[in-house]
This record gives sequence, C-alpha cells and structure tokens, in this order.
Amino acid sequence: MQGMKFAAVVIACAMTCAPDALGRGVEAPMIVEDSGIYAEVIAMLEQEAAGQLARHLQKSGKLRHVSVNIRLDMSRRSMTINFGPGYLPGPEGSYDELFLQPMASSLRFFAEKSGLEVNDIHFLFEGKALEDYYPEDLAVPMRSGRKSAPSSAMVSSSHGYISLHPSREWKFQRPAPLGLQEDTLSPVYGDELQALIEQRSGLTVHRARSRSTELHPESNLPWEHMSSRYHLKALFPERTDIWNEFPNSTDSAREKDEDIRARPNYANHLGVDVLISLHSNGHDSAAIRGTEVYYHHTKAQDKPLADSIICSMRELIRAQPGYETFPVRESSSQGNHGENRIGKMPSVIIETAYHSNPDDVAALQDPVFRSASMKGVEKGYRLWASGKTCEPLALHPVPDTDVPIQAARNIELGYAGNPQYPLSVELSLTSCSEAGACTPWATTFDDPAKPLTINLACNGPDPGVARWSAVLRDADGVATAPVEFSQACVRT
Repeated sequence: MQGMKFAAVVIACAMTCAPDALGRGVEAPMIVEDSGIYAEVIAMLEQEAAGQLARHLQKSGKLRHVSVNIRLDMSRRSMTINFGPGYLPGPEGSYDELFLQPMASSLRFFAEKSGLEVNDIHFLFEGKALEDYYPEDLAVPMRSGRKSAPSSAMVSSSHGYISLHPSREWKFQRPAPLGLQEDTLSPVYGDELQALIEQRSGLTVHRARSRSTELHPESNLPWEHMSSRYHLKALFPERTDIWNEFPNSTDSAREKDEDIRARPNYANHLGVDVLISLHSNGHDSAAIRGTEVYYHHTKAQDKPLADSIICSMRELIRAQPGYETFPVRESSSQGNHGENRIGKMPSVIIETAYHSNPDDVAALQDPVFRSASMKGVEKGYRLWASGKTCEPLALHPVPDTDVPIQAARNIELGYAGNPQYPLSVELSLTSCSEAGACTPWATTFDDPAKPLTINLACNGPDPGVARWSAVLRDADGVATAPVEFSQACVRT
C-alpha cells in the first residue's frame, strides 16, 4: 500500500513540476495497472483540469468553481472530460478552442507519463457536447463530393496580425514565449509545402494569407504578416460572409474568431479538394513537445488522411540525422478546431512542433526539419489520395547467391514502402574471405517502373565469399534497415 501511495505522489509532482523536472529529461515513472493507483491518477487529472479552468475563468474576471469529471476508455485510448455547471464556451472566443486544445495536450501528456495511453480527448458540458448547445452554428457543412482526380489544395498558414477593439491596436494572435513567432514562421512552412504539393502531387495550391511584402494600408504592416481575414477582405470586399461573420460582436478579439472561420470559408468558396492548415503548437509547460495532426471529431472520414500524414511525417523527420528520436505521435487525434469543422473538403491541422519547448524551437528554425516535415505532409496526402497505405520502407530478405568464377549474376531486390525516387542501393562489406578482393559499391535507380536489379560479379580467378550488408535509401533520406546476404564465387 505504501508503494502505491508513493507512486501516486510522484505523479502529482510530475503534474505540478513538469516544466522543471521533465523539461530536463527526467523520466516520470510508469504506473502499473493497479485499480487503486488508476483511481488516484484520475483524481489528480481532474484536479489539474479544474485548476486550469479556474485560472482561465479568472483571466476573464470570473471567480467560480466548476466541477470536472474524467473518464478513460483504454480500449479506445480516449479520455472524456465532463465540465459541471458554470462553464459553457460559445461562439465568441471560438468556443474556447485556444484554451481547450492546450488543456487536452497537457492532460494527454500527464496521463501518458502515468502509463495511461491516451490519444483522443472529448469535452462534454454537463454531459452534452457543444454541438448539442449550438446545433446550427456547429453543424458540419455538407461534404463536397470527392473527385476521382483531385486538382487543387489550400495551404492555410496560421495566424497573423489582427486588430483589437476598440483600441484598433494591431497584435499577433499567438504568444512567442521563446522568441519564435508562429504568425511569421508558419507561412515559410507553407511556402515549402506549396512547392512540394505542386511538384509531387501535381495540384494547384491556393494560400489563405498573402505572401506580399508590400504594406497593408490600414495597419502599415507587411501584407505577409497579416491574418487571412484582411487578405480575403481585400480580395472579396463584398463577401462579408467569408471574412466578417461577427460584425456585431463586442469581443475585443472578434477579428481573431473571424480569421479562424475565414480560412475554411475561403477553401469552400474555391471548392478545393483538401484543406491543410499549418500551425506550431504552444503550451504553458515547456515539457510538452512534438508533432501532432488533428481531424475534427465529427468528421471521422478525415481520420485516414490525418493518419497517413502523421505516419509519413514520422518517417521523413526521423530519417534525418539528429532527429531519429524526435517525438511524433503514433496516430492522429480528434479535435474541435473550427478550421477542420467548417471545411467541406477533407481538412486536417498540422501542429508541426511546439514553439514553447526549447528543443522544438530549435527544430522549427532548422531548414532540414522544415523540409522533412513538409515532405511528410505532402507524402501523407499523396498516399491517401492514391489509396496507398503509409508503411515503413524495408528491403525484402536477399537470398545467399552463388556466382561462377569470372562471371556475373543479376538479382532483383524487393521492398515494402513508398520511397521517393531516385533510389540508391548501397552495399557495404561485413566480411570478405580474401583481403582486398571485395569492394563496397552503390548504384542508383531512377525509374519506378523498372525493377531494382543489381549485378553480382566474380572477376577473380579463385573461389571466395563476400558477406554484404545492403541498404536501400530514397531521395528524401529515408533508408531501410541493413539486410545481409552472402555472395559466393564458386567453380562450376
């Protein structure tokens, strides 16, 4: 019993001390499957959620206690958080999206550090989903029919300047706790992704924000730093239904809420085939980090796209030197993001990394990470669009081969996965029966339609055996694990 209490106390410290202890790489202990400990962890998760909510309400001048009940369904790897009376977010403030999503991230983080694997998090308010309170506003638009041959995509890079009311002060939407501004960073990632989608997927790409360096006349700030709301206002001054959904709101940051809706509204107006929204994530705790992909919880049909993207991002990011263990979630997660809900087409949000974590900030500023992560997004989309499954790149076993002396033999290599051509096959030696008689080599394959055939030659006069280690590497740096086989030079 004392051991159980000790474990629970350690987890409590992990919740309150995470930015310090976990930020230094100290591993939190894993909780065993014990009902007593399980109950204590749930109680502490509820306490953490209630504390976060109380602090959030205090910021808006509300002092009240709201009960929180948490239920875990480990068979579905899901957590349901039910708020009691006194808290019901509404359209102003985008249903507290920017509060609830970080809460979900932190509770998922703490649960997993406690040994409880959680992926999807659902929020209820007195036992009901927000859709039950706001059925008209939160209705998912009728989905556009999927084309047999997609032709266009929208890349929406968050967030940009908005104007506050009534001061008309211009302010970035996202904080920059470590000096990295998401509002100016994400368009650079959008440039990378746009080029990849155009080159590799062959789609026309539209952007929700302007990339012009000229000055926005109203703010005297660069157009490329403005939110999509103002770009769309300039493009469609008469279409206030796209960029000005809350003209009578008294909320100071109402144009932020309009911006969230303007991006998918524009995608719907254009009728694009897919909406990909690029963000970096943020949290009060510097311990929380990594890559995440979200789809809307009422649009389960978008999950295969989100899963394909997170799988491909994991493959591409971890293929780069220095990023072999970069944290990328194993599957996509449900969310309540307005961008994903409003889009009539398949819509996903990419949280590339956390701008509140020092290691992630370093990665976000690294061109290698930027290129790899966006290649992963494009590849994940392309695989999904073509009906292919994301799977690890792996060489099939290569049989040991006998080759007659002073002759050669072709062997065909097989592989699983979806590599980017051109490919290289690299053969290095693990052993050679005669010193200096075996030479490592590599060859390149440019045509995906042709088999991977390598030529094994025995040019010397004497028998011998070479033990080779073969690696298949694609154009993006993704490589297979080595596969060993023997080549024996034999007399016939």
